[in-house]
Amino acid sequence: MDLKRSMVAAAVMGAAMLAGGCVSAPAEVRVQGAAESGQARACLALARKLWDRDVLESLRHFRRGAELRDGECARQYLAHAESPTVNLSQRVYARLFIEGLLRKGPILTTDGEDLRSELTSQLAIAWRTVEPRSPAKASQVQDAARDHDARRQEIQLYAGESADEMKRWLQVPLLGDGRATGDWTVFEANAWGGGSDRLLLGTNVLAFLVNAQGEPSFRGTHLWICNLGRNPVHVTSFSTGLGNRELLPGREELAPLLASEPGPVTGIPLSVRHRRLAR
Repeated sequence: MDLKRSMVAAAVMGAAMLAGGCVSAPAEVRVQGAAESGQARACLALARKLWDRDVLESLRHFRRGAELRDGECARQYLAHAESPTVNLSQRVYARLFIEGLLRKGPILTTDGEDLRSELTSQLAIAWRTVEPRSPAKASQVQDAARDHDARRQEIQLYAGESADEMKRWLQVPLLGDGRATGDWTVFEANAWGGGSDRLLLGTNVLAFLVNAQGEPSFRGTHLWICNLGRNPVHVTSFSTGLGNRELLPGREELAPLLASEPGPVTGIPLSVRHRRLAR
């Protein structure tokens, strides 16, 4: 009987220790799990906590919360994307991502307030005052905000533009350090979770390493690219099997790593070829 009582006591003590361990688990671990499972409030809390030590992961969680149509996450994603610590590629990506959400309907706070008008105004200020600047785009989103304030049910960010043309407005100055081959200029770069400013400034192409959920990530399994320019470009990425793939203006593409590639990876080398501009 004494042995039986001892075994029961040990079992009870072990259960208590396990329960205590769960309760005392680091708060950040619990928040991380909630954020990865798609809880907007947890995404916001974790993004704020990570900002000072991991900007890329912080932006990923702001983006995830915004994707859940949480107003405060969307507001903070845009605000943090305009920080000096964020490069041009990440900044443009965030602006485009929020604009895409705005076209799909309300983005609400926990109190039920629709932030679409505020977010379009925030976007207009960003395009007008923070690099890369686009006065034309700033005017476009301001017009959209006025339309919404005039009791329109849906914000039409791209009125008069087809789906394939919606991104043609952004024209950043092209650098001249690409490799010339006949009538073409070739830019080579390494796309990672923070994009590639070299490609953006050289070819008007956004390129990001993303994870299986399509989120820009330090370790990813896919290449996401988008042609923001006025002319077609040709993309080659041996890691994803893309060979001189034509990418028309306004088009984007998501290409997974080849099965033979060890993934996830931290970067994908690629080249973008476009016709040289006449001087």
